[in-house]
Amino acid sequence: MASHTRRTSSGRVNGRAPTASTPPSSVRLPAPRDGAAPRAKSPAPANHAKQAEIFAAALRLFQAKGYHGASMQDLANAVGMQKASLYYYFHSKEELLVQVCERGTGAFTQELAEIVASDLNASEKLRRALECHLVALCEQLDLFTVFLREQKFLGAAQKKQLRGEGKKHAELLATILAQGIATGEFRAVNVTVTTLALLGMCNWLYEWYSPDGALTPREIAAMFAELVLNGLAQDTRKAKRNK
Repeated sequence: MASHTRRTSSGRVNGRAPTASTPPSSVRLPAPRDGAAPRAKSPAPANHAKQAEIFAAALRLFQAKGYHGASMQDLANAVGMQKASLYYYFHSKEELLVQVCERGTGAFTQELAEIVASDLNASEKLRRALECHLVALCEQLDLFTVFLREQKFLGAAQKKQLRGEGKKHAELLATILAQGIATGEFRAVNVTVTTLALLGMCNWLYEWYSPDGALTPREIAAMFAELVLNGLAQDTRKAKRNK
């Protein structure tokens, strides 16, 4: 069966070649950052749709051309505005990338925290955590492609903030692994290394997933979960021999 695969291409947007007629996707803008410098003039509520349109267009451009390859003039052309008018909504291209990355880091943490706090056993928690991560990544492929590929261009302060959010996510995943080991569902493994392996496996999906493939995001998540849980399962035959 063919999988959802794609070859990386700078001209590919969400598995399809971008065109001038591609409508902007519906993107919910992130909340303002704590301590962020106020804009000279905040958009009125009636202009939030235009702000979302600019954000969505920037996301497509960053995905297709890379952060450095996409200019503010490209963005102005994409939304049919004068370049100077963009600064009414966003201070800079970097501010747009920061907002993309803030959305990326915060996308999973709340739902993962709810999974960890639930009464499910560790195996089911891990299965749902993987599904949550992979489905979100597939459904917002442009956002996570930009977040995972372009975050290296952020300044030191923004990178430090992203590492803090990433640490929260990793700690929640590690909690599930530690619980499974404690209850005997999982064999004893190095929790830190296993957590990083799981995150790497899930995040790399942006390099090969395509919406046009044969497998749905949940089908891919089920395959990942099966591989992971089989790898973590206790070897009952070995346990019996050691009794």
